[in-house]
Amino acid sequence: MQVEPGEYMRIIPPPPVVLVSTLYGEVKNVAPFGMNMPISSDPPLYAIGVRETRDTYSNILETEEFVVAVPGPDLVEQIAATAEALPRDVSEFERAGLTPAESTVVKAFGVRECQANLECRLEWVRQAGDHHIVVGRVVAANIDDRIYREDLSRVVIDPVYHVGAKDGEYAKKGALVGQ
Repeated sequence: MQVEPGEYMRIIPPPPVVLVSTLYGEVKNVAPFGMNMPISSDPPLYAIGVRETRDTYSNILETEEFVVAVPGPDLVEQIAATAEALPRDVSEFERAGLTPAESTVVKAFGVRECQANLECRLEWVRQAGDHHIVVGRVVAANIDDRIYREDLSRVVIDPVYHVGAKDGEYAKKGALVGQ
């Protein structure tokens, strides 16, 4: 069946949802992003797709840093709460009941309840259609002690995927294939 080219995102596997936290002055902001991916290991670079109308975009341009946090399926309600459009000077952390975690290198806060936090400094920004690709250099990373193993493996991370055409439709990963 032929579909419109603009519908391509509905037929490819979704990337995991991440929470991106930024600062606006003293206000700790956090928002979910489904357009994201690692793009280089040397140097370590992480990319997110952001509309220029989002507070996150403005905050990153002003502070030149952000934190990418990896939530688990237990945080679906909090993810949805951070997606609400709030005034820039209102903290989504508080609204969603999430705990800011001090970072080791950047001023932006991580999310204590998340499985991992990647501290990033802005590397570059490029327009890409209705979004901007924001690339950050990962300058520090941490993983929750409850899931850390001596050999870091993506198997231990339990991601959340935004799978629906409407807001609030999330899924988690299933079993590994061939195990």
